[in-house]
Amino acid sequence: NMAVKDFMTKRVVYVSPETTVAAAADIMRDKGLRRLPVIEHDKLVGLITEGTMAEASPSKATSLSIYEMNYLLNKTKLGDIMIKNVLTVSKYASLEDAIYQNKVGVLPVVDNDQISGIITDKDVFRAFLEISGYGQAGIRIGLEVPDTPRVLEKIANLIASENLNIERTIVA
Repeated sequence: NMAVKDFMTKRVVYVSPETTVAAAADIMRDKGLRRLPVIEHDKLVGLITEGTMAEASPSKATSLSIYEMNYLLNKTKLGDIMIKNVLTVSKYASLEDAIYQNKVGVLPVVDNDQISGIITDKDVFRAFLEISGYGQAGIRIGLEVPDTPRVLEKIANLIASENLNIERTIVA
């Protein structure tokens, strides 16, 4: 069983509800992130995404001057625009559960109200590559076998008779 804790990103970049939209945009740009958890008193209280920030930003079609727009972005706090009902996952949950639950591309990892990491679609792809043995030495073989008794035993014996080793098996 692959646990979320083994694949999550442990160093979480976060913001507070008091952080301004302008400051959050700078953090996202500097760190190359598309989403940030919002933490207050060590508890997860929300999530901010590029989408929620774009919706909060004044449209370019408005008649606001650049000064008015900057004023608005420097005045608007994340607490007012963040997603409040955030899906989270336990670090002890299986990776499969995290994939199934993940609708927004990111799941904060929370246990007892404490955030210990974040699992993103990138982490899931990396886990998949790791499980499949991508980039590791050896030969990958895909077998479609009949549903007959002891067929895997015969395959294992054949491999062993050639003095080869089975590193990992994935049954689909």
